[in-house]
Amino acid sequence: MSEPPHIPWPLDCPLEGARRPQPRTLRLADGYETGMLVHSPRGPAAGPCVLYLHGIQSHPGWFAGSAAALADHGCRVYQIERRGSGHNRTDRGHARSAGQLLADLDAAAALIVRENPDRSLALAGPSWGGKLAAAYCLWPRRRAAIASLTMIAPGIAAMVDVPAATKLAVALCLLAAPKVRLAIPLDDDELFTDNPAMREYLRADTLRLRKASAAFMFASRVLDRMIARAPDGSLNVPCTLLLARRERVIDNKATSKVVTRLTADRAQRVEFDAAHVLEFQSDPAAFYQALLRGVQFSKA
Repeated sequence: MSEPPHIPWPLDCPLEGARRPQPRTLRLADGYETGMLVHSPRGPAAGPCVLYLHGIQSHPGWFAGSAAALADHGCRVYQIERRGSGHNRTDRGHARSAGQLLADLDAAAALIVRENPDRSLALAGPSWGGKLAAAYCLWPRRRAAIASLTMIAPGIAAMVDVPAATKLAVALCLLAAPKVRLAIPLDDDELFTDNPAMREYLRADTLRLRKASAAFMFASRVLDRMIARAPDGSLNVPCTLLLARRERVIDNKATSKVVTRLTADRAQRVEFDAAHVLEFQSDPAAFYQALLRGVQFSKA
């Protein structure tokens, strides 16, 4: 795999020159415009297209290194910026519902399929984005055929939960003030990484989402219920689960149990001696290799 990027990274994207992705705009069904970074293959197009998500607080810049590594190996990678996150300032931290979040993802997938009709589509998501990706693969209204799903320390079973007082505030605000923003309980940078350079990056990151709306937090709970209530074996796309052994955000054991149930124990699983954001290791090369194997994993 390619050499890991130099750190600390610039806040928007760590890549320069030929490896810098193309910025694009995606217009969603309600007219909301969000950004994408498109990493084109540097060589023959030998792999699938990849729709690469991000977590609840993060943005594409956190994961641009691994996206570029995939592009180095023939994948065209689309990093979508979730509505209300990253550079988006309109309705900051807000989404109306779980259905809207899933429809946004469907719009991104449809764009990729239109632009690449001869390529398969792989889905990859870290942390909260891994939960959204799993829910999308279970969503009955999904239009895109997904060739593989790679969940990177996915937020399917959290160790860090929203406090009871915040849950009460969400319930009170849903009808009267759904856009009221409440703190996301992930302000401790040590939860994400034990790499000092990347902790400094996180402290300086002005694009990081610190608050989310009551409606968004409820939507996240709806996604949890979708996954919890899905029938055994219903996640029938080829799946890869990447986990961090020094995890402080998600419950690895509970997450593995859910993925095992949903995939009928067909998922690939790889563990790393790392903290939650596998991208932020001082040498993420092994993670890049596992991610590439995940997006290339197929039923064949």
